[in-house]
Order: sequence, then C-alpha cells, then structure tokens
Amino acid sequence: MGNAATASAEVCSSSDTSAREAFEQWEAIIADTVVPATIEPLVTGHWRGEVTVSQFDRSMITRMRASAQRVVRTKRQVEQASAEFLLVNIVVEGANWTEQNGQLADSPAGSIVFFDSARPLESRTTDDAISTIVRAPMNLVLEHAGLIRDELPLATPLPTTGALGVVAGFFRGLAELPPEETTRAATVLESEIAGMLSSAVLLATGNTSPAPSDSLFNRQQVLAYLRKRYTDPELTVDEVAHACLVSRRTLYRLCEGFGGPAALVRRMRVEHARRLLRADPARPLAAIAAASGFATDRHFYRAFREETGFTPGQFRAQLAPGTPGH
Repeated sequence: MGNAATASAEVCSSSDTSAREAFEQWEAIIADTVVPATIEPLVTGHWRGEVTVSQFDRSMITRMRASAQRVVRTKRQVEQASAEFLLVNIVVEGANWTEQNGQLADSPAGSIVFFDSARPLESRTTDDAISTIVRAPMNLVLEHAGLIRDELPLATPLPTTGALGVVAGFFRGLAELPPEETTRAATVLESEIAGMLSSAVLLATGNTSPAPSDSLFNRQQVLAYLRKRYTDPELTVDEVAHACLVSRRTLYRLCEGFGGPAALVRRMRVEHARRLLRADPARPLAAIAAASGFATDRHFYRAFREETGFTPGQFRAQLAPGTPGH
C-alpha cells in the first residue's frame, strides 16, 4: 500500500515514423494502460496521441488525449486476457461512441460510462478528445458494491453532476496530479479507489452506496455540498445531513478533523469574508458579513476574530496602502 507510479508517453506520425509504426506503438501503450485492442486512425495525415498513466496498486488511471480513432476489442482478445476489469470512461472534452453488449453509448463531454473488459466493444472518438479512464479489478469492484456482473450499468452514459460528479472529480483530480504528488496521494487515497468506483456503479444503478460512513466518498460529498451552500445563513446541520444522505452523528464524525460541521462552515465563511475584504476594502463590513453567510454582524465579528486573531476592521486596516507587508 502507498506505492504508485506515474508515466507519460506521446506518439505521433512524422516523416521518420509512419502512421502504421505510430499506431503499433500506440496499441502497445493502450494494451498496458487500458486493455489490448486494435486501433486505427479516423483522420488522414498527421495523428497524435498522449497519455499520462498513474498506477495505484491494482488500479490504473489514465488521462488520454488523441486524434480521432477507432478502437476495437475483439472476442479473441477478450478470450486471451488473463484478468478482467471494470473500465470507466469519464469524457472531459470531445465525444465518444462505444458499443458493448448490444448497446451504444453516445457519450458527450461531461459524462461517465462503464464497460466490462470481458466483453467485446467498439469505440470511436472525435478529434482531439480527452478522457480520464479508470481500470480496476472487476471482482474487487463487485465485492465492494455487493452486485453481480449482470447488474452493471454497461454502456449507459450518465452526466457527471450531483453525487456522480463528486466521483468523476475525484478521478479526474488523480489523473491530473503531477508525478511528484502521485505517491503522496497513494498513501492516503489508494484504498479508496475501489470504494469510489463501487459507489459510482451503485449511483448509476439507483442503489444506495454501502460505503463506510466515514469514507472518502462521503467526506467529498459533504465538502462539495458545503462549498455550494456555506453563504446561506439559514443552512443547518440537519439540512446538510439530509442532503448528503447521512445521519447527524455520521456528519459530525466526517467533520471531526475540522472541529465539526459548524466550525467548518464558519471557517469557510471567514475565508470568504477575507477574500471580499481584499477585493474591495471599502465595502461596508455589514455587507461583507451578509455576503459571507453570517446572520448578524455580531456573529461575523466573533467568528472572524476566533479564526484570524483580528477583528474585520483590524484586518482591513492591514490592507491599506503603505501598510508594512501589504
């Protein structure tokens, strides 16, 4: 646990590399990072593909950008495979059309779709499309999700909004980490990958996630909700718990590292107030308080001082031109 590796590769046709030679290289890379497949270009002339791959123990996350291509995974390639994976395609830019199991997935940017490596598929992409592709052992995901294979929502694109957006953002963030951060991320996140994938599958099927109540998925969901609502002075702990489908007790446990949900919201509001003060030092403090989600000026002053050690007025005075350190 905690071990990870990141590698990048670029393949392109040129005067020194024929299109066929470039695609042989590309097919070898895709076979290692996703699954073995037969690939051909859908554009004439120059073709280019780039991948950045992060391997977390038994799972792999690939960020792929390529000219238009056709990918075919044949029945023979499936039969020769020594392992079976759940494949998740998060379309970032462009579009993807993939057929599997008699169903065509028309996947635009901002969608997430699941595939089974143990079944043939055929896929086409638009030019310069970008995807984040997650590969994880099928048996591990099914075990976490408590599903059987036939219950998987294959070739069914879904928008990366709501709870699924939290999952998609998690994997896109991992795929875009710089190499020096990958091992650090693996130390704390590696064990969460299968759980996040199983949560995504269950969300796609309309089931409730069995993820542990203090899982990274639930923490991410709570934080995402609070970031959207913290400026609402009417926001309550019960509302947050209800919106995130957790109990009050679980919500407090998820926020333990922040001092509790109220402390976390207060910190978010104070940080917002600090940004507003920096952006417009002349704005009335009462307006700053209201825009940051504080119900009264008194609550604003007390929270600001507890978080920063200064009153809002003292903080603003430090921003005046000519103040040392400004």
